[in-house]
Amino acid sequence: MKKSLWLFSFFVLILAILPCPAQSAPAYPTKPIEMIIGFGPGGAADVTARLVAGYVSKKWGQPINVINMPGASGIIGTRHTLTAKPDGYTLMMDNHAVSAMLAASQIDLPFKWENRTVIARVTVDPVFYLVKQDSPWKDLKEVAENIRKNPKVFRWGVAGVTAVGAFAMPQFLEVNNLPFDSLNRVVFKSGAEVVTALAGGHIDLAAQQYSEVTGLILAKKVRGLAVVNPERLPGLPDVPPAKEVGYPNLNVYGWQGVSGPPQLPPEVVDKWAKS
Repeated sequence: MKKSLWLFSFFVLILAILPCPAQSAPAYPTKPIEMIIGFGPGGAADVTARLVAGYVSKKWGQPINVINMPGASGIIGTRHTLTAKPDGYTLMMDNHAVSAMLAASQIDLPFKWENRTVIARVTVDPVFYLVKQDSPWKDLKEVAENIRKNPKVFRWGVAGVTAVGAFAMPQFLEVNNLPFDSLNRVVFKSGAEVVTALAGGHIDLAAQQYSEVTGLILAKKVRGLAVVNPERLPGLPDVPPAKEVGYPNLNVYGWQGVSGPPQLPPEVVDKWAKS
């Protein structure tokens, strides 16, 4: 009896000191995810983020909350994302304006712009050169000649100093041998605000992305003079490619993608990349 009791106690002790079988962590994601946008609502990054969030939320059964953090040409939202905990629950809708174009236009950034985990590019967004629907200018050549004759009269809109228009419009001036200060620049918080201002006659010219301008072109509120794309786009066949109207060297375009803080776990990156 004593021997049996001793053996039972021995086995209980052994079981107590043995490590428990490892339990696998629950699969990511287990809670809502924040998708940060460095610009206001309605712009290209915002539109893309909401489409991605809707699709992924439904597929994964977890909310993807799109949060707009406009300010400082996208710096505020980008800094929030890149300094967040790298657990996959704070990501951003990355784009040209908060990556390469940001680095090209800003010297003293409060973070290292290249220190991010790039997950995937989602869209390529062609740039349209636009005027108001009832504008007297019928093509880009006419616009260039009128700027030459009337410098500092034209107003052009841009969604911050790192936005696609901040590079596309100076390139247009350069290829026409026009000085940069030929136009009066008006800065807005988002691409949606730019095209709305154009439709309302508050500015004369803009260079914005397909995702921002399509609705107003189809509604005949603004008119596309050219698109930076190898061929005409199926939904907007009346807008010629820039090369068709004598501007083959116009090559600025936008893009959007998903990125996160540096050192995101590989399983998080893989989950997003495969979705």
